[in-house]
Amino acid sequence: MRRIRLYWNTIRFLRFQQIVYQIMHRLRSKPVLSIPARIPPVYFLAVPAPDKPQSVRGQYFIFLNRTVHFPDVVDWEYDGFGKLWQYNLNYFDFLNQPAMSRESGMDLIHQFIRRTDRITAGLDPYPTSLRLINWVRFLSRHRVNDPSVHAHLRGQIDLLKNRLEYHLLGNHLLENALALFVGALYFRDRRIYKPAVRLLKKQLDEQILADGGHEERSPMYHGILLDRLLDVCLMVPEGGPFTEASVRDFLYRKAGRMLAWMEAVTFRNGEWPPVNDAAGGIAPTTGQIRVKAVSAGIATVEHPLSDSGYRMFRTPFLEVFMDVGPVGPAHQPGHAHADTFSFILYAGNQPLIVDAGTSTYDPGDRRQWERSTAAHNTVQVAGADSSEVWGSFRVAGRAKVTLLEDTSCRLAARHDGYRRYGIDHERSWHLPDSRTLVISDRLVGRPGVPGVARLHFHPAVKVTKNDRGLTAGPLQITGMNVSMEQVSVGSYDYAESFHRLRPAFRVEISFTDLLIMTITVPE
Repeated sequence: MRRIRLYWNTIRFLRFQQIVYQIMHRLRSKPVLSIPARIPPVYFLAVPAPDKPQSVRGQYFIFLNRTVHFPDVVDWEYDGFGKLWQYNLNYFDFLNQPAMSRESGMDLIHQFIRRTDRITAGLDPYPTSLRLINWVRFLSRHRVNDPSVHAHLRGQIDLLKNRLEYHLLGNHLLENALALFVGALYFRDRRIYKPAVRLLKKQLDEQILADGGHEERSPMYHGILLDRLLDVCLMVPEGGPFTEASVRDFLYRKAGRMLAWMEAVTFRNGEWPPVNDAAGGIAPTTGQIRVKAVSAGIATVEHPLSDSGYRMFRTPFLEVFMDVGPVGPAHQPGHAHADTFSFILYAGNQPLIVDAGTSTYDPGDRRQWERSTAAHNTVQVAGADSSEVWGSFRVAGRAKVTLLEDTSCRLAARHDGYRRYGIDHERSWHLPDSRTLVISDRLVGRPGVPGVARLHFHPAVKVTKNDRGLTAGPLQITGMNVSMEQVSVGSYDYAESFHRLRPAFRVEISFTDLLIMTITVPE
C-alpha cells in the first residue's frame, strides 16, 4: 500500500501532456539517425572563446572526478560509471576546452560518426542537444567545412526535433529548444527556426520565474542554463534578414533576469549555494558567467528574490542563505531535496554552516540520504522527510510553505510537511544586529512530539561543545533553551563534488515544541 501511495502522490502532480508523452517514450523504438542525402550549406556563427573545464587529455576522459582511458577508439556507450558519466562523454563539452586542437577535436567527432550505428544513450535527446551546440561552436570557431560532419549534424537535428522531451519538461526541454534554435541558425533553415523560436520562448517564459530563478531551483542547473543562453546570445546575429530583433531582445532580457538572480544568491567570495541537486566543478562560477555576460552586452535586470523561494541576509559579518520555497515545480521536482527551511551561513567570506551537497545520481543509500531532510540544516520530525523524496529523482508528498514575515532582517514561515503526524513546522531567522543570527523553531499542533534540528559544518570548521553551547570555528552558538545533554556533536561526509567526500562535523539538537538558538560572530 505504501508503494501505491508513493506512486499516486508522484503521478498526480504530472501534467496530462507529460503522462501522454511518458507512455509514448516507453513505447518508442531505439533512436536511429538518418543522414540526409543532400548536404545543406552552413553559416558559421560568432561563438565565444573556449571556456569549458579540462576534461580530456589524449584519450583520458575525466568527468565527475572519474577517469576512463580509451587507448584506441572511444566507446561512446561506456557505462562503467553510470549513465551520468556516459552522458557527459556524449555531450562533447570537451571540444570547447581551451587546450583542444582542431585536429584532436575533429578526430573525436569522426570517431563518433563512425560508431553512430552502435550508439543508443548518446542519441537520447538531452546529450544530443548539448552535443549539437558544442559541435556548432567548435566547427564555427575553426571554420571547418566538412560535408560528412554537416550531414551528420543535420541528421541529429532531425532526430532531436522528433524526440523532444515533453515527458520530462524542465531543463531538458529547454536544452532541446536551445539546440534546435542554434541548429536553425547554423543551417539558416526557417522550417526549424520558427518552431524552435516558439518552443524557446514558451519554455523560457514558463521556466524562468519572476525573480529570475530557474523553476527547478538548483543554482547549478541555473548556472548551466544561463551559460548556455549566453552562448546562444553571442551566436545570434545582431542584424540581417534571418533573425528578428525581437527574438534577440527577448533572449537578452531573459539572460539579464537570470544573471540578476545568480548575483543575488552568490556569496561575496563568489561561491553559489549548492542546494538541491548541485555540485562543485560542474557549472561555471558566477564570476565566469559575469565575464561572458559583459562580452555579450547583457544588462542585469534586477528583481528581488521572491517566488524561487530563496532569501539572503547580508551584513558586514554574516551572509545567510535561506530556503522558504517549494521543493520545485509540481510537475518536475526530480532535482529537489527535502530541504524546506534549510539554510547556509558564511562569515568572513568563509563557508561555516553548509549544505551537505550532492555526490551522486546513482540509486542507493547515499543518493537517498543526500536528498533527505536529515542531510540538511532544518528540523526533522518522527524520523520522516518533510517532502517524500524517493527513487533517484522522484518526490511524492511535498511540503507546502506559508510565508509569515519577510523583511530585510527577519524571515518567518510555516510548512505542513509533517501534518501526517499532526505537526506544522514554523521557523524564523532574525538578525538583531550585524553579528548575530537568532533561529527559532516551533512545532505547532500535537504537544510533545519530538524533533531534531541539525547543523552541518564545512570540513574546515572544528566544532566543540561546552556548558554554555557550541564553538564552531569563529561562531558561538548559545542561548539554546534545551539542556546540553540534548545536543550531540557527530560527523558526516560532506560532498565536495561528485564522488568526492570529506569528513566534517554535524550537530544534532533534540527538542520538543520549541527550540531557540543564537549564532554569533564575536568581536
